[in-house]
Amino acid sequence: MRFATHDGPGIRTTIFFNGCPLACWWCHNPESQSLRPSAMYAEERCRHCGDCIQACPERAIEEVNGVLRTRDTCRRCGTCADACQADARRLAGRRVSLSELLAEIERDLVFFEQSGGGVTLSGGEPLAQPRFALALLRACRERRIHTTVETCGFAPQATFQAVAREAALVLFDLKTLDGDKHQRYTGVFNDLILCNLEWLAATGSPLVVRIPVIPTFNDSAKDARQFARYLSGLGVSRASLLPYHAAGREKYKRLGRAPRWSGESAPVNGLAHKLREAGLTITIGN
Repeated sequence: MRFATHDGPGIRTTIFFNGCPLACWWCHNPESQSLRPSAMYAEERCRHCGDCIQACPERAIEEVNGVLRTRDTCRRCGTCADACQADARRLAGRRVSLSELLAEIERDLVFFEQSGGGVTLSGGEPLAQPRFALALLRACRERRIHTTVETCGFAPQATFQAVAREAALVLFDLKTLDGDKHQRYTGVFNDLILCNLEWLAATGSPLVVRIPVIPTFNDSAKDARQFARYLSGLGVSRASLLPYHAAGREKYKRLGRAPRWSGESAPVNGLAHKLREAGLTITIGN
């Protein structure tokens, strides 16, 4: 995504990595959860011409009672997307080489130089593909391009530390301090995540802790006290709140999956006020 302004300083080019070890109920990029590309189908654009059915080499697409369905035999090869003239089908994710990606990034060098921007690794989760993430970070550093890594923090300690050392800035998502609640709503416990955050804070490396504010999940007065106490103990005086939005629901529909989170967007001012009262400096939306 070019001309991004919310994932680090200046104007940035954000690279979305496929693959994430978490399965957050409120995820707004569900198409990037799998390491493999995801097939997406926009029913409202479909002309029901049958081109995708004829093109599919696996015969994985069928029409039942006027509705197109994709079987599990789909290999996500993208042939149906190439055949669809209505742009109703597309493949989210593609394999690229480091040189191909750098060529895309270098098209934006003038914007980086003028704004103090750079490249942000996002996802999915960049640390799900650590070798490529490290290679990209090192290549950007050689070209004097500022780098930011946006991470959920769930990665082996050695992997996390290697990637964090190469990045100029880490944006670290902190969802909840309640381990059981974290496991229920993301699929993993948060012990490793907190361990990695504590190591990073202790190094004094550039760090922004970001709290995705999910109504009824982590926006109570109790949550605010826990966040404030924990971050203050790490010597972290600032945090950024990311308001929940329901933009991912349409993506679930196009993936043929049902969203797991039914909550609505809500103001984050309440949590922001509680955290400020606890002594933290809070920004919203960055």
